[in-house]
Amino acid sequence: MKKKKPRRPPKPKAIELPRRLSIAQSTDLHRTLMACCEGSAPLLLDGSGVEEIDTAILQLLVSAWLGGAKRGVECRWQGVSAALRHAATLIGVASTLQLDGVA
Repeated sequence: MKKKKPRRPPKPKAIELPRRLSIAQSTDLHRTLMACCEGSAPLLLDGSGVEEIDTAILQLLVSAWLGGAKRGVECRWQGVSAALRHAATLIGVASTLQLDGVA
């Protein structure tokens, strides 16, 4: 009888967020996030370079976080800028986006 090899966890799908995120980028970002959340690989976002972010983008990120959780897809941050953290805190979504303790 052959032994089954243990499954390796899937590699995270990394997305580097651009410096400026406005509603104009929301459609493309939505497509990217949804494509990354199909399947079981973790979603890894790098928001360390974000300088400006609209509320619409924050709502989109919250939707991806909550949708990923429902599908069992882990979402996590590689880095978070001060601007991103400030905007998320201002509208009350920092805890939903799990920004606590992320540098």
